[in-house]
Amino acid sequence: MNPSATHSTVPVLGIDWGTTNRRAYVFNHKGELIRQHSDAMGILAVKGNFEGSLRALLDKLELDEADVVMSGMVGSRNGWEEVPYLSVDRPILELPHAMREIDSGMPGVRCRIVPGYSFVNRHGLPDVMRGEETQVLGALRMGAEDDGWFVLPGTHSKWVAIEDGMITELMTFMTGEMYSLLTRQGTLSNLMHEQIDAPVAFRAGMAAARDGGFTHMAFACRALVVTGAMPATHAASFLSGLLIGAELHETSRRTHSGAGPDRPIVHVIGSETLAPKYQAALEFCDMVPRLWQPDQVFGSAVRFLAGFDQ
Repeated sequence: MNPSATHSTVPVLGIDWGTTNRRAYVFNHKGELIRQHSDAMGILAVKGNFEGSLRALLDKLELDEADVVMSGMVGSRNGWEEVPYLSVDRPILELPHAMREIDSGMPGVRCRIVPGYSFVNRHGLPDVMRGEETQVLGALRMGAEDDGWFVLPGTHSKWVAIEDGMITELMTFMTGEMYSLLTRQGTLSNLMHEQIDAPVAFRAGMAAARDGGFTHMAFACRALVVTGAMPATHAASFLSGLLIGAELHETSRRTHSGAGPDRPIVHVIGSETLAPKYQAALEFCDMVPRLWQPDQVFGSAVRFLAGFDQ
């Protein structure tokens, strides 16, 4: 049993509390998942009333008491209470000892927040993550190798390199945000009507990401259409491949180990929508994808953080 645990028969409530969404998982005293809930009550929606929002969530889940473990933007400066980032010299398996306990304002409700990590690259530039470290921890607890890359696709895709349980690199790519902006406004948005899933265009975008700078190749998306070299219905797939390809080609340049000299393993923790895209992209780049379901890895992490044996 983890020494951070104090509960006995008290249920555990794990909350992945992000900017726009919130996912909750209830575990009984044996560590068994008994209920899940998701809503749009991210930190922006609660408008600072975190105690009231948690109280309403507990009522909805019919919980009078709980050991609450929270991760994500709830620990940011705009969250319930700012929890300082950990330095990467702290092993990820030490997260149970690094959680910040806060006053819930409710009898019988213990609240702790998982800190994120900060990283400074070789050029002196910082990068940060909140929430993704919990999912990486869960994947490791479920058997993922503790040497290799983990990617968590999303609005801001996170790439985390692990060696012997230590974070050795962290890179954030604004992939989802850039895709949303470019397809909704600007020159390329005019091409984005009646789009279809086009694997050939996706692969072409992946190749283009390898061959030139992003802003130049982004215009190539338009040029391909206006010259008749690519149907307009393929533009979104090309852009998706270009953006994801930028991530993978940058990562591959920093990869020196994996399943073999040319076949590094990359663990993908992503949604049913994004994970297949990254799987296809990794295979295109001759990497070995291993897919992990976000709900499962988060549940694994919460059980470990709350003190249950695995």
